[in-house]
Formats: sequence, structure tokens, C-alpha cells
Amino acid sequence: MKKLLAISTLAAAMFGLTGCSDTETASTEAVKDEKVIALLISNRSNEFFGVLADSAVKTSEAMGYKIEVYDGGNDATRQPSQVEDAITKGVDAIVINPLNKDATTSVLNDAVARGISVVSVDTTVDGVDFLAEVATDNEDGGKFAAEWLVTKSGINPTELAGIIHMQGLDGHSAHLTRAKGFYDHLISEQAGAEWNALANDESRYVRLTGDFAQDVAQSVLESRLSALDQNGKYVIYNENDVMAVGSLGAIKNDNRFDLNNFYLIGFDGSAEGKRLVDEDSLKITVVQDFQFIGAKAIGIVDNFLKNGQKPEQSSIPVEVVMYPENQSPRI
Repeated sequence: MKKLLAISTLAAAMFGLTGCSDTETASTEAVKDEKVIALLISNRSNEFFGVLADSAVKTSEAMGYKIEVYDGGNDATRQPSQVEDAITKGVDAIVINPLNKDATTSVLNDAVARGISVVSVDTTVDGVDFLAEVATDNEDGGKFAAEWLVTKSGINPTELAGIIHMQGLDGHSAHLTRAKGFYDHLISEQAGAEWNALANDESRYVRLTGDFAQDVAQSVLESRLSALDQNGKYVIYNENDVMAVGSLGAIKNDNRFDLNNFYLIGFDGSAEGKRLVDEDSLKITVVQDFQFIGAKAIGIVDNFLKNGQKPEQSSIPVEVVMYPENQSPRI
């Protein structure tokens, strides 16, 4: 009886060990089968990229993916190493908001060469075989702002002392396209000779670089204010709402100037931007849907990883609207 009990106990123990081994194997296979998406955001502290990231994370998790989020902190030199880290970890796809085309092209091509699908969001770079590029039509957004200025603002260009164009990060595609759309429309035949003359006058069309950052925009404008006509009227086109807040702060901090002589334009449609429009500190802000962009990018990745399907067109533009809507020059 004791011998049978001992054999029975040994068998149970062996079965228990075998069961544990099978469980570990199943667990390992589950982890191995879990697909991972890397999300690289230029600056998550920016309201819109926070919205984009949250939307992408929520969508990824609902679709059964693990998602690794990298924050570039607006530092173009940091992002390439983050892509390399994602490659090393063996991710299945990368969704990236590129900070600088020159810094990221090579490393993104490396990811593609290794069979990692790459989708760009909001901004993009040339020379990379992206699965898709999901972005606000930033050039059209810049044009939209210029159209408002020409046809809806009621501003007479001959009465302006100048236009201050607050630009974003050098080399950033959002800056390049928002700048192009705005300036190109002002020098177009549709805008008319008076706006053409103003935009082509380098003494009256002033470009400053605010790096898409509030403190930088405020600092560079404060440094420029001494050269402005204290009684002159100015348009300030800011390539994002964050810089618009900085521009506004610079003017408010200088008691030589009347805020009513400045017509501030924002871009992004942030909560703060809309609030400032409501109180008439900004005249308009061009609005883009970052929640849609984040979810759309993950949906494209999901369809490719599960079904092998690519979108019919790799470039997927997201239309902009204007806040307030009744200021839209297209209605």
C-alpha cells in the first residue's frame, strides 16, 4: 500500500511538472504571438500629439496589440536612436511623427528593409517607402489661413505695417508646408497686387523662428518688438497655437503696444487656441483632427498585419476646418 502511494505521489508530481512546463510554453507562445507597434511622437507634451498618442494607444489595445510609445521631446537628434531601439526590440510596425526629414530617412529605410511596416502621421519625410502617410493637409491649411486674411478678415494690406510669420522647427515638414501654403497664396494672382507687394517686401514680411514652442516664440518676438512701429498694425501668422500663445504673451508684456493693433492667426485648433479666439485675442485658428489621425494610422497597420492589405493610396490627407466656422472663406 505504501509502495502504491509512493508511486502515485511520484506520478502526480511528474504530472504537475509536466503541466507547469506546458503552461510556460503556452505563455511563451502567447507573448511571442503578440504583435507590437512602436509609436514615436515628436513631443507628447504638445496637446495635439498627446491626443494623437492617446487615440493610437486606445485603438491599438482594443485591437489586441502591445504598443511602445516613444517621446522625442521635440529633439530631432533623439528620434533616430528611438527608431533603432524599436527595430532592436523587433516591433512589427512603426507609427511615427517625424521631427526632421534629414535625421530620420536613413533609419526608417532600415526599418522598412527589415520588413517593419512604417506609417507616418501628421508629418512625413521623402525617400521612405511608407505603408501610408496620414496627415493634415498642412499646405492647404496654410493657404486656408491666407485666404481668410485676403477675403474674410477685412484687413486692408496697404494699412498694415507688416506681417510677422512665426515659423516652426527648421526642416520639419509641418513648418515647410504651412509656410508654403500661406506665403504662396499671398503672392498668387488670386490674392491681388496689394497683398503680393506686401508679401514680397522683405522689410514688411518678417520671418521669425519659434520652434513650435511657446517660450521660444515669445522670446524671439520680444527681441523684435523694438524694431516695430509702436502705432502700426501687424498680422502675426503662427504655424501653431502654442507659438500664438507665446506671441500674445510678448505683446502683452510690452506696454508700448496696443494688442488691438495685432491680428493673430493660430494653427491646430487647440483648446487654448479656441479659448483665445473666443475672447478675441486670436482672430482664427486652423483646426486639424489628431484623434482621427491616431486611430486611422493604427487601423491601417492592423489591416496590413492581419490581412496583408495596403491602403489604395498611401497618402491619406486629412482636411482642415476653421475656428470659428463662420470665419471660413470657403463657405
